[in-house]
Amino acid sequence: MTTGSFPSDASRRRAILVLQNHDIERCGYEKQGSKLLIDEEAYILPFPIKPQNEESFALTNIIDYGLARPGAMLIQNPFDEDSYEEAATAPTQFALAKHMHFSTLCALLGAREVRVEQIDIRTRTGKTSVNVIGSIPIEGIPVGIGGEVAKRQLEQLRSQMNMRDEFSGGPPDIMAAEMHLRRTRLLADANMRSLLDMRRHSANRLMSRSLTISLSSESKKNLRVAARLEIPQFLGIGVAVEREVVEQHELTVTVAVKF
Repeated sequence: MTTGSFPSDASRRRAILVLQNHDIERCGYEKQGSKLLIDEEAYILPFPIKPQNEESFALTNIIDYGLARPGAMLIQNPFDEDSYEEAATAPTQFALAKHMHFSTLCALLGAREVRVEQIDIRTRTGKTSVNVIGSIPIEGIPVGIGGEVAKRQLEQLRSQMNMRDEFSGGPPDIMAAEMHLRRTRLLADANMRSLLDMRRHSANRLMSRSLTISLSSESKKNLRVAARLEIPQFLGIGVAVEREVVEQHELTVTVAVKF
């Protein structure tokens, strides 16, 4: 785990653990804590925060958003390397962020409507589909810690996600759409890239499409960094990322787009 000055290299701070200085020192000489200091993709942020030699947007955001608290585990936003969320809320917030970026992409491509049809969660025991209309109870999720976390995630997504976005429609701005995907690191998403390519052709443009998008594929990479950290018991910190959830849960959304 990286220590010292706040790293400018975003790949060395995919997960950040905020610790008081005396806890960091104890990790250095306690056998149980030594493994915490060797992960190259995670960073220990000493508390209280000291001024840095160079200004960091990421560190400024962490402080401004009130995330710099002792014992906090922070996960890097996969769509913005200078933005972080607490581990407990990161999976849901990143899923919502990806849906928002997708809707923005559709608007730039000239869409008239983006409508969520279904939200799914896949676990080791199967798939559960959620009706996004009304207040139909979420059923079919196994009981236990993993099941409770999955149910909570689905409830939050259903309550916070925009189920239907309507736009005035118009010709696609291909350059702006491609820049949006590059800026949010989503050009690698096959569904979004395909939608962009299909709207390039002016002779026979795409008019509608129904597609299923993974809302968790990008965020799981950073969540796994936090999940593999061996937090010593003497720190008294309960890591808010359940390993079972990180490894096994896959969130997807089925969306209908009309141009």
